[in-house]
Amino acid sequence: MKTVSQYLNSIFASHRYLLISIPVIAIISYSICLIFVSNDISTYLLMPKSEIDDNILINLVDSTNIRWSFALIVGLPFIHLTFISSLFYKSYDFTIPMNSWQKLTAYLLIGLLILLYNFLIILGLNYIIEIYFRQQYWDEVIAALDRQGKLYTEISKYSIFYIGSFTIISAPMALLFFLFYPYFLFAALYFRKYSLVISAAILLTGVALGVFISSRIWDGYSYHISNLSYMTFYSWVPSFAAALITYLGFYYFLKEKEV
Repeated sequence: MKTVSQYLNSIFASHRYLLISIPVIAIISYSICLIFVSNDISTYLLMPKSEIDDNILINLVDSTNIRWSFALIVGLPFIHLTFISSLFYKSYDFTIPMNSWQKLTAYLLIGLLILLYNFLIILGLNYIIEIYFRQQYWDEVIAALDRQGKLYTEISKYSIFYIGSFTIISAPMALLFFLFYPYFLFAALYFRKYSLVISAAILLTGVALGVFISSRIWDGYSYHISNLSYMTFYSWVPSFAAALITYLGFYYFLKEKEV
């Protein structure tokens, strides 16, 4: 593990800009989504409070239009990995005194650290939004519900008033990153240029092929299956199994490159 640690130190020491680029890209992406994807939410941020009526306030009770932040948590790390993907195929990378498992562990830790840092930035932004809406609109929403006679209406735990807390609860969903990561690693090694685009194309092609085969197997009758455990298995286990097989394939690829 000491060798892996030294390898990680050398990588991040030569890419210190990540300390700045990760939060900058996260903030810019978050702001763009806030304005153009959740334009109804941006209304509350930009419109004078005096122009917001009871109906607009009550819409906040069930507002969940900031769930795209989870896509940023999973997706943005790949942008940063694209800029350092040359690390995965430089010639010296296969001549350092590390075995295949150590190399694979190092690549996984690189992805994990970038994912974690990006997650913390998005989490902080979600908490800023949550605190802002709680301070600015919580009392107004409660008053609007009273004026409309909706005395027993509760504010949803999934609304924007709880988006920071919900992000923490849903943190395990960030691990979806590792479902896509092995395809990126393969693309970074086999296709040195446009690795992100090619890995996305490979992944989308696989998903489309899987959906096509699934539709032919079930022939439209999958909706009649009511076993929740089976549907959960059918939704996730094949994807995890495919990712695991891809990781194993990547390990053997690294093993072939050992000198």
